[in-house]
Parts: sequence; C-alpha cells; structure tokens
Amino acid sequence: MRIILIVAGLLLAIAINACGTTDAAGELVVQQNERVLQHFNLQQLRDLPQIEVPTPQSGGAQVQKGPTVRSIVNAAGVTDIASVRVEGRDPAQTFAAAELTDRVILSITKRNTVKLTGTQLPRDRWVRDVVRLAVNS
Repeated sequence: MRIILIVAGLLLAIAINACGTTDAAGELVVQQNERVLQHFNLQQLRDLPQIEVPTPQSGGAQVQKGPTVRSIVNAAGVTDIASVRVEGRDPAQTFAAAELTDRVILSITKRNTVKLTGTQLPRDRWVRDVVRLAVNS
C-alpha cells in the first residue's frame, strides 16, 4: 500500500511539472549564442507592446494577443538576428529573421503559459508553453 502511495505521489508531481507555466518558477529565457541575456516573467511580457493577430486556423480563440517575438528579443538587447529558435512543450521551431514579422507573437494563454502563434503560421509551427528564445546572430 505504501509503495502505491509513493508511486501515485511521484506520478502526480510529474504531471504537475509537465503542465509548466511561464512565471517566476518557469520564466521565458532569451539567449544569444548560448549566453542568457534576460529572463521575462508574465508581467514583463504583458508590459511590452501588445499586438492582436487573427488566427483563423486556431481551434479556439480566433484573435490572439501578445508581444511580437522580435519585440521580446529586442527588449533583451538583441540587435543582430540571423534566426530564432522557439523552444517549449511542442517541437522547437526555428525562424529566419525575415520570418519574424509583426504577425508572429507570443500569446499569453488562459493557463498563464506562453504560446507562439501567428496569422500566417500553420498550426504545426505553433509552440505551446514556450520557455526559451534562442537567438543566433
């Protein structure tokens, strides 16, 4: 019986950890060439200029709101961008600088996580629970 309770407790801890959030416990990190430039919490992301983008390909919200990926990396001090790799729960996606338009954003979700989305971005390139933007210059 005791082993069952221990296993159940471990499984619960793993499940809670897998949900992930982007807050003080799991901030969004911006790195450039393997060097950490800045950590952003949800409030700092909300304080950046917010863009609303239509996302008709979404199964949920048809309009999503958040800062552009470019504005986040610029706020971290990045001026030279060759590409940005967006890492989170879904497979990471890499974007060339030219792809980082004002229609590619990090939307703050109802679950208080951050999701990469965009008007012209196919659903298979969206990334949920984003934790890192890795910039290459």
